[in-house]
Amino acid sequence: ENLIKEIAAAQQEDGYLNTYFILKKRKRFADLKNKHELYCAGNLFEAAVAHHVSTGKISFLNVATRFADLICRTFGSDKKRGVPGHEEIELALMKLYWLTGKKRYLATAKFFIDERGKGSPERHEYYQDHAPFIEQKDIVGHAVRAVYLMSGAADVYRETKDKAMMDTLEGLWKNMTEKKMYLTGGIGSRHEGEAFGKNYELPNDRAYAETCAAIGNIFWNHRMLQLTGEAKYADIMERALYNGFLSGISLDGKTYFYQNPLQ
Repeated sequence: ENLIKEIAAAQQEDGYLNTYFILKKRKRFADLKNKHELYCAGNLFEAAVAHHVSTGKISFLNVATRFADLICRTFGSDKKRGVPGHEEIELALMKLYWLTGKKRYLATAKFFIDERGKGSPERHEYYQDHAPFIEQKDIVGHAVRAVYLMSGAADVYRETKDKAMMDTLEGLWKNMTEKKMYLTGGIGSRHEGEAFGKNYELPNDRAYAETCAAIGNIFWNHRMLQLTGEAKYADIMERALYNGFLSGISLDGKTYFYQNPLQ
């Protein structure tokens, strides 16, 4: 609770909260691709939701909703355009939506997904911003970013039932599981960019297979399982959990491997 008080004390009057930008007096939301403002906000939102669910208290949740409301006022098709370079805020806004029922959180989460591939600076596969989401056929770029995007899109689909979005999720899942995933459920074979390689580019000795990417793989498959009830998603979730993920964490849970080569 003392930490929450410190966090709340740092929040600006309009709800903005990122101490790096506040203390350095940097311009807000000027470099969405590289500065992780929205990514950090998303993690804050998730923590606040978890705190409320666990304790019933609203002290941290109030901080999160004030910041989320600012983001919703700032971004949109008739407001500031752009997408986060590291996905996370999409699924976090959905958690706030489910907790509070405020439709602006759903609308903004959907905006960040729909906005991809629509002309923002630095359009690049690395950020999954090379094409509109529903036109993406191969899973590409930074592996953690990619599966966080898929998790957020699955959450948005749960509410919108947009068939094109589900078709895209299923197509990208098929591409990943059949052509870009290791036996362990590890994903992201390339050290350069911590990224997916080309189809079947899965070297055992040079596998990057980031632990964080395995976690994201679990997140995505868990959501797909909830949406469809299909066992194939449970199979991949289990494979990634017991192999791609556990291989990266020590028995005492205090140390981690960043990458998980197969040999």
